[in-house]
Amino acid sequence: MITKYYVDPDGAYLGAYVGAEPPEGAIEVPAPPADGAEIWDGQQFVSAPARAPQEVSMRQARLSLLARGVLGQVDAAIDSLPSPDREAARIEWDYSSVVARDSPLVEMMGAALGLDESALDELFITAARL
Repeated sequence: MITKYYVDPDGAYLGAYVGAEPPEGAIEVPAPPADGAEIWDGQQFVSAPARAPQEVSMRQARLSLLARGVLGQVDAAIDSLPSPDREAARIEWDYSSVVARDSPLVEMMGAALGLDESALDELFITAARL
């Protein structure tokens, strides 16, 4: 029997099949990935794109903002918010031990610092490595 390897339509590896039918919609590929987390790009397996973590420590967040060169703008951005958002943001910034990617503070600060969703994700990905 011949072993065949399959991915789903999104390129995620499904596994090796010997004499069994793969799931509907599966796409045959010539070989398995070196790492099961790799994604088939239509020609080869490549590393899956990094995903933003849901939460990082405040230390990691501040170091990531520093590396991006925007840490010095955070206080002014907080001060520019209308009350009571300003006070709530100041409390979160000064006293939180973690920062959640989906928090209102992150969305507000991202907008105030001119960071789009992709840039915010990249900040969190960088932060998680610190």
